[in-house]
Amino acid sequence: MYIVKRFLCVLCLVIAQPTMALTQIHLLNYKDSYGNISLKDSGNIRLPDPLTVNGNLNLENSRINMLPLRLIVKGNLNLAYSNIEHLPLALNVDGYINLAYSKIKELNFGLRVLGDLSVAHTQLKKLPDNLYVKGDLLLQNSKILTLPNKLVVDGNIYIGNMPLQDLPSDIIIGGSLYR
Repeated sequence: MYIVKRFLCVLCLVIAQPTMALTQIHLLNYKDSYGNISLKDSGNIRLPDPLTVNGNLNLENSRINMLPLRLIVKGNLNLAYSNIEHLPLALNVDGYINLAYSKIKELNFGLRVLGDLSVAHTQLKKLPDNLYVKGDLLLQNSKILTLPNKLVVDGNIYIGNMPLQDLPSDIIIGGSLYR
């Protein structure tokens, strides 16, 4: 009986878990001498939690669908064409966040991006209130109808080919608005 229960527990874990869980040691195979980690085109693997990346984290076109709950990226975070639907609440990125063509469903309230933020070509319908973007905000070909309250963008906003209806009165743009 014990063997059957043990087998069922293992079977449940295998079905519920991603194909492979990477450890910090495994990540050394994907890390360069600058601290960049590239898992581009990878399968659905689970990243270590917490995870600190001393350079860029490139998950472009990966099948990874969940980020660690605590993620620090001291460079850029590239999630273009990825299966990521949600960002972790404990997310710190010192560079840009590229979500273009990803499956992102929503962004965190009060998200602060210290570089550019691209949600171009996504199915996002809204941006969170109190969003701060130090660089440019790229929204082209997204489904966003209105910009959020208390949006601050130090750079430019690119809104080409999208159904944006109006701008909030409290928006702050350091650059220009481009259609």
